[in-house]
Amino acid sequence: MRTIVLARHGRLSWDFRTPIPGHALGEWLRGEAVAPLDAVSRPGADLERLSRTAQCLVASPLRRSRDSAQLLAPRAVPLIDPCFREAELPSGFRSGLRLRPLMWAGIARSAWFCGWSDGVESFKAARDRAASAASLLTRHAEAFGAVVLVGHGLMNILIARRLRTSGWRGPRFPSPAHWSFGVYERAAT
Repeated sequence: MRTIVLARHGRLSWDFRTPIPGHALGEWLRGEAVAPLDAVSRPGADLERLSRTAQCLVASPLRRSRDSAQLLAPRAVPLIDPCFREAELPSGFRSGLRLRPLMWAGIARSAWFCGWSDGVESFKAARDRAASAASLLTRHAEAFGAVVLVGHGLMNILIARRLRTSGWRGPRFPSPAHWSFGVYERAAT
């Protein structure tokens, strides 16, 4: 049996509550990209065990993914690949209206799904990248037996969709909660 685990990184130590104007979303996102993990948020024992016993650990180049992989399996050297990074958010709002950052992010993501990319990767391009990521994970699983990806909420969902359409069994939508994971299995060929 081959196994792919799609895990989401840990929670960040970053201000998600203070309202910001729409035109500041880009700056807020740049800060989020380099924010450290919240020291209080810890992974569950099952995810730690899976990460430490897998023959292959993979992470995106984003700090939250790399730091989470290091926390999960301190002795492992994860394979870092940009195809696993989160789909970026467009941030070209001009509004001075102050909303919580996650409200602005939700508006941006909704607009992104509808076709607004404003200089970042489009939804179609992200789906294509997820297909490449699923193929890469499949190759790693064929070579190593078990692989753990410490990735991101939306990209994990897009990857899961591609895995399931190529015969992997696992949850339709991996949970978007921090430190959550979905296990995908397929018989060895």
